[in-house]
Amino acid sequence: MNGPGPGFIPFGSHLFIVLPMLFVITVVAVGMLALIVWAVRASGRTTYPVGISPAHMVAPPTQPARETPLEILARRFASGEITAEEYQRARDLLGGGGKS
Repeated sequence: MNGPGPGFIPFGSHLFIVLPMLFVITVVAVGMLALIVWAVRASGRTTYPVGISPAHMVAPPTQPARETPLEILARRFASGEITAEEYQRARDLLGGGGKS
């Protein structure tokens, strides 16, 4: 047997085997490193700010707008709690009437 055997690889053609293997190893290593970095960063986070419990994270109930004294007076007159004379007298006292 003078020629090369069945496992012979000519000079320079080993790059066609080594370079793809190096590429795959590099991609896998970078992917694993990214996964480790993500896991470490995610494990340090809380789902809510420190010192505030999740129960307190809901928005506080909004207070309805407070009625002005003239609005209360008009509502009481409209519902029949006070007469027209009482309404006019109270409206004048509160400064909402036409008289000064």
